[in-house]
Amino acid sequence: MTHTMKRCARLLGLLIVTAPTATCRDAYDSLFLDPDRSTTARIEYLFTQGLLDADFPIHYGEWYWQVYHNVAAWAQVSGTQNDVNMMRPVSDQWQNTWTDYYAKAAMDMKEIAVLYNALPQDEKTRYEVYVHLGKIVTAFTTARTTDLWGDIPYSEAFTARQTVGQNLFPKFDSQESVYDAILKDLKDASDALGSLSVVHPALATQDLLLKGDLTGWRRFANSLRLRLAMRLSEVAPAKAQAIVQEILAAPAAYPLVEANAQNVAWYMDPTWIYDHNSLGNRGRATSELPDKAWAPKVMLDMMVAANDPRLSIVFDTVFDNTAATPRYVGLPSSPDDQPATVDSTRFSRLNSLMFRRNDNFPGYVMTAAEVAFLKSEAYMRGWATGDPKAAYDDALRLSVDMYYATYNRNSKATPVTPPLPAAVNAFIDDSLVAYNGTLERIATQKWIHLGIVQPYEAWAELRRTDYPALPPARLGGRLLERTVRILYPSTEITSNSQSYEAVRAKDTPTTRVWWDVR
Repeated sequence: MTHTMKRCARLLGLLIVTAPTATCRDAYDSLFLDPDRSTTARIEYLFTQGLLDADFPIHYGEWYWQVYHNVAAWAQVSGTQNDVNMMRPVSDQWQNTWTDYYAKAAMDMKEIAVLYNALPQDEKTRYEVYVHLGKIVTAFTTARTTDLWGDIPYSEAFTARQTVGQNLFPKFDSQESVYDAILKDLKDASDALGSLSVVHPALATQDLLLKGDLTGWRRFANSLRLRLAMRLSEVAPAKAQAIVQEILAAPAAYPLVEANAQNVAWYMDPTWIYDHNSLGNRGRATSELPDKAWAPKVMLDMMVAANDPRLSIVFDTVFDNTAATPRYVGLPSSPDDQPATVDSTRFSRLNSLMFRRNDNFPGYVMTAAEVAFLKSEAYMRGWATGDPKAAYDDALRLSVDMYYATYNRNSKATPVTPPLPAAVNAFIDDSLVAYNGTLERIATQKWIHLGIVQPYEAWAELRRTDYPALPPARLGGRLLERTVRILYPSTEITSNSQSYEAVRAKDTPTTRVWWDVR
């Protein structure tokens, strides 16, 4: 994306341009700080900018580097062709992820709280909603950040612009304490939104994610809290159980995302020409990296064996005109197991109409299928009262429906008819898929559901559960050791060196984060 495009993208968060002919220059001239004009940020505009910076739909550069070069290969949700560096983090690009969190995403929402606290008392009632929504957005971005790095600066961070309490060298908080903080924020935010009586009049316009739907925000907060509580299942089961039980025992107090119509997703708007969601994002990166967009063998083989109804819209068939029937062939993850020639006449790719040419592909944040899988696991563990099989079956149905709806958002593709209920039921009852009371079965199907659609969550859940069991990658007989966390950026090591000393020993790509103990 060009510098001009990036500049215009940032501006969208500060103003919703109503005139279709308004130019980027006009927005720039009217909104960037002029000492003779505006000297104060507006909370409602800062909230919109915070949503943009939260990276709900993973942006193009991140798809290109962090996902396809790293996370997708580590989680085996896409196939990578003969790459000696496939297990090595692209450090300079992860630096950008770190900086985007601390300088943009989290800072935007923290700044809202600072501005709110400085408001006259009679103004606070109208603006209170942004404080609670900011907690939810910050919890989301913080969870992703700590799941990548483990211990991170948090409790003492985000004070660089403050005149009181400024700390330019914040300590690294333990991941456990970070989780405690964001889990509390999610509960507090949901509770507060449930009793809020006054909402700022501009919220529906400024809220690009959920259009001012406070019930939707509560569903998001509680579903995210459920996801993060389950992340603690192996390292702090008692703590996890208490939170899960509280949520699932009181659906009225803690509503969840339970239908695809309630999915939290960033839907692309074709009128946002210079918004950071333009230029295809996922589609552009997938097109430019054909050697990293193959069908992964483990996942594809599972789907073929179970006659998975999602198969044909997730993967393309091999381009082999001599075959009597279309066939699917996955690329082995290990370079040593790949042939000298890897091309589309031998192996399947990610479906081009689904992932490469679908500019209307939403940026999924929280889906009903994921929540159903979480509920199934909670019931299976005995942490709440419910039927684990029913929740698991529901998750599969929701996933199938979601995938077909996503494919059919592509205006360049001929719509496909979703499978009939009988076909979906046959899939759910297949011996390779049917609920069998094990974490392995739930986690494996959840991994397929998340896949390349939500790669960060697929990688996190793989590390938490160790399912499915993935084959090791070897090159020339040498084991390529799989990364389980990202190294701290060199800029953080240099600029916050004294605090870094406390975590230096942990700073290796093979040191697990706190909750990864299986």
